[in-house]
Amino acid sequence: MNALFAPTSLFADAPLMGLFWGLFSGEPQVRGGIVPWAAIPLGLIAVAAVVVLYAKEAGRLTTGQRLLITGVRAATLVVVAFLLMRPVWVSDKTGERPRTVAVLIDVSQSMDQKDPRPNPDDQWRAALAFDLLEPGKPLPVESAPDRSRTPERPSRLDVARAALTNPRLDLLNKLKKIGPLEISTFGTSRTGRDSGDTAWIKTVTADQPRTALVSAALELLNRDENEQPAAVVLVTDGRENASDKGLAELAERYRARRIPLHIYGVGSSSFGQLRLRDASVPESVFIDDTVAIPVRYAVRGVREGTVDIVAKFGDREVAAKRGIPVRAGDDLREVLAFVPSKEDSESKKQEVTVTVTVTPGGAAGIATDTLTDSTTKPTQVITKKLKVLVVEGLPRKDFQFLQRALLRDRRVDARFFLTEGDREAMKSGYPWLLEFTRQLNGTLSLEREEFRKLINEYDLLILGDVPGKFFSREQQQVIKEFVAEGGGMVHIAGKWNGPTGWLSEESGQATIADVLPVELKPVKFAIQPPQGRYYQPFVPALAPTATRNPLVTLEDDPLDNGDLWGRVTPVGMIDTPPAPDSSRTAKKQLQPIEWYYPVMRLKPGAEAFLVHPTARTPEPDNRAMPLLAGHYYGKGYVLFCAFDDTWRWRFNEADRYFGRFWSQCVYLAGVPRALGTKLTQVSLDTLEPIQGKSGQIYARVLDENFKPYTAEEIDATLEKLDADPNDQNRTSAIKLRKLHGQDGEFVAPLPFNQFGRFKLTVTPNNKSPANLEYRVNLPPDHEQAPGGLAELEMMKLAADSGAIEQPGKFYHEEDLFRLPNEVKPQYTKFTRRDEIVLWNKWWMGLLICLLSLEWFLRKFCGLS
Repeated sequence: MNALFAPTSLFADAPLMGLFWGLFSGEPQVRGGIVPWAAIPLGLIAVAAVVVLYAKEAGRLTTGQRLLITGVRAATLVVVAFLLMRPVWVSDKTGERPRTVAVLIDVSQSMDQKDPRPNPDDQWRAALAFDLLEPGKPLPVESAPDRSRTPERPSRLDVARAALTNPRLDLLNKLKKIGPLEISTFGTSRTGRDSGDTAWIKTVTADQPRTALVSAALELLNRDENEQPAAVVLVTDGRENASDKGLAELAERYRARRIPLHIYGVGSSSFGQLRLRDASVPESVFIDDTVAIPVRYAVRGVREGTVDIVAKFGDREVAAKRGIPVRAGDDLREVLAFVPSKEDSESKKQEVTVTVTVTPGGAAGIATDTLTDSTTKPTQVITKKLKVLVVEGLPRKDFQFLQRALLRDRRVDARFFLTEGDREAMKSGYPWLLEFTRQLNGTLSLEREEFRKLINEYDLLILGDVPGKFFSREQQQVIKEFVAEGGGMVHIAGKWNGPTGWLSEESGQATIADVLPVELKPVKFAIQPPQGRYYQPFVPALAPTATRNPLVTLEDDPLDNGDLWGRVTPVGMIDTPPAPDSSRTAKKQLQPIEWYYPVMRLKPGAEAFLVHPTARTPEPDNRAMPLLAGHYYGKGYVLFCAFDDTWRWRFNEADRYFGRFWSQCVYLAGVPRALGTKLTQVSLDTLEPIQGKSGQIYARVLDENFKPYTAEEIDATLEKLDADPNDQNRTSAIKLRKLHGQDGEFVAPLPFNQFGRFKLTVTPNNKSPANLEYRVNLPPDHEQAPGGLAELEMMKLAADSGAIEQPGKFYHEEDLFRLPNEVKPQYTKFTRRDEIVLWNKWWMGLLICLLSLEWFLRKFCGLS
């Protein structure tokens, strides 16, 4: 029954009789200040007074005249009393009316995403929305739609708008025939819209920063039961990130009210998403040496197709894997390998670009959207051998195996010296350094310039447990200058001499400890460790900022590499190393270490690569104890290794981990001198910037004489690489201010308030600007974070709502023609009270007529 209401009396089928029944089945009521029980006596008294007055009226009046005038006056008083009571005639009518059909349209920012549509079905769905396909017919499977007749990649709101205004679907007009239409848009909150004139749909924008889908739908239930809708039509991509209740509770509430949810899911059902998560490229590679590039990527929403991975050095393709069958996953891995050539060493673009391309599969001749992501990493091709000098006290086990590894490495030319070794053996020649045998009372007796000339023949200096007196003060100053001018240095801490013997308590005295990336205090260890060991055995853990650093990459696969290292115990837990993972085989984790040299704290600008799993630095620093740290000192790079038990990593593995670890340390610290370094280094304090958070940008700056830059601040420019070239906000200026008391160290806060790729350029007045490129990612629940239609969630939500006889349903574009037929009308009983006002203008006119008549009669009869 589509009538507005239907009387439930026996006259329901006779409209005129129903109206007559309504008029005479009610009751009179008054709305005035005088109630009937008071008005009637007063009226009778007034009428009686009129009769008495006219009976005694003087003058020659006939009986008929007296009766006529008395009747007119009495009638006037009756009308006045009637008007003062303001009577109405009240009648109640009972019937049924259809409930409303509510339409909720999602206008959050996620609806502005332009989905790739790799599958032909999704392409045809967009074409159907844009009225290029007749509704009700199966989607074609042997061809693709004419892409020239639709937007290249329409947004979700564009598709929803086209579907809602599609004249052949005519959804809104058909829904109006089921019941009164109530249209709202929602995002952060629900906003009512005009249901009569829906022209606004063509101009509505998706600008709401959050999606409160559940809250918007529940708000429709916060009404009187008779005012709740018969059904709710949701037009959404299914993203929910702002409600305090979940989809399950929404379905339960709608099921309890027997109200179905009909959900039109907007977006690609097989959302094609590709993300190149990581491509590890060494900062330096050697000519004619095999370089492995582990690649990690994620693919979603592509059911079939192929993956191509290509690596280019400069503009030359150096490695590729093509035709890999596509698989869905968040951590897909491949390894590319190439051998740098002389051509690469001469390339102007010393960088490696890795590109991943996903080509979705489909029927022959059907065009599909390819997905591409790439990253570029700087690197350098080394064409000469690194010259390395290793100076050690006693031949520790680490030294013994390190010496063998360096002598076998064709990329390294190494010399060695043991300060506590046999003097005659040290004079025997290669690979020992004969010049260091010239000593006086245990101190190297070389003049400053001679020592300086000797040291500068090498690219890297590795110092072990060397006595503090072996190098004189002048020679230690030369070592500092060697590093500042571009030489590399690695210090492997020892129990007896170094670094304890270098920690001078005399202010102003130069020592080798000045160049280390950590602050230390002298510590003396017992010759015989208590209870057989110095510390509880532990496996070093990766520092949070070093999880992808090539220096501590011992396995090409990042997950396998993470398994090798230990785990940091959270603060507050018992100070014991975490129990080994029973699911990990013995060879999957490095052998434990039993000793380390304690560190006070990192120096400003230094970076920790490995930390102790439980030990922490003293207050007020109170951070995970650094075990492997590095920083630039002038032009040179310095590594500090706080342990000397890496030989244990050879157990059942030979040089697999031991050799790779030390070769990477040698290349990291030694290569900068071979290449020449910049005077400016820039780094972020986080590896994965997330929009909505903030970080800090650090810069270490030297002047043209390789001394710390003494300015109070330096300038930098931040450029958004994804922005339009004509965008006035594409670049912005940043000021980096000097760290208190630290010349050459600068820092600035850096808010990550925009998504995309950025380039930071630091331009101090040292003729050596530095660039840093980084990408700000979106948090997983962000409106603009990549993600497809939440199809499964919306299908479950729809199915769990409504009643058994009227369940909710989920629709794609090809199903929309059925939606108006699936939405069943529901009726609610109502009682309508009608009031007929009796004190209307006609009664007022009657009063005026009576007053006029009385005046006329009195004049006619000669009365005053």
